[in-house]
Amino acid sequence: MSIDTILKNLATFIRERLPQTSERLLRSVQEHSSGYASIPPAELRPALERSVTTICTLFGDNDNGPISEWAPQIGKRRAEMGLSLDDMMVVVTKIREFCWQELTEFGSDRLAIGDVRRFEDAISEFSRLLLLGYSQAMIALQQELRDQAEQIAAQQQTIRELSTPILPLYEGILILPLVGAIDSFRASQIMERLLTAIAERQADIVILDITGVPVIDTAVANYLLQTARAAQLIGAQVILVGIGAEIAQTIVQLGVELHGIQIGANLQAGIELALRQQGYAIR
Repeated sequence: MSIDTILKNLATFIRERLPQTSERLLRSVQEHSSGYASIPPAELRPALERSVTTICTLFGDNDNGPISEWAPQIGKRRAEMGLSLDDMMVVVTKIREFCWQELTEFGSDRLAIGDVRRFEDAISEFSRLLLLGYSQAMIALQQELRDQAEQIAAQQQTIRELSTPILPLYEGILILPLVGAIDSFRASQIMERLLTAIAERQADIVILDITGVPVIDTAVANYLLQTARAAQLIGAQVILVGIGAEIAQTIVQLGVELHGIQIGANLQAGIELALRQQGYAIR
């Protein structure tokens, strides 16, 4: 009997037994893989049967079309489902064990060395294409996650910039209006952005308007004071405006010293003070 005939008979033997034997494969895969155990049997069993069938088609009919289409496709699907590489190695191993057990039932002594080699090559090709589809999908998913992370980071940067707008008023004068709650993290960002803007624009005066800040705690008050001192170190004077009654009480209770920082009742007063220091006046 020719090699092709024996392998065709083996492929037919495995296919005909699949309705009964695939349950054994299903249990084996789900018992050894938590990822595959989460897939409903009604969904997993047909997929396993199709995987075995495509292997049979390759070694029995010498047709690689079905396996080339199915193996990468199901590998990609498993990656998108979040299965791990360990899960994939389990299914590869269990399918190989299943096929070899079927070969034993068929009668391994009926096959020549060349038959066995072609049989094993078909299983290996399925495994290779399955893992190839899985790895390509994982690479694509990881790239997508990186793109999303970069997009989120860019959006967060935009939000930070919008929440901390540094506006040039006149040459050498900047205004920083603060709105909303300020925590230590945001206060640190405010300091960083303000010092960068002072250096880039060679500003002499910065008007820090906290009218829209509802509350200031010890950490934030200290950050604002440090920001003012840091600004002075690089040659800029800070004018603090918009201190409400509650914040004024907080600053006094906390014992925060504002030496070296000029105070204005509101933004208009701060602008007038800054202009006078620059030799300008509003008429």
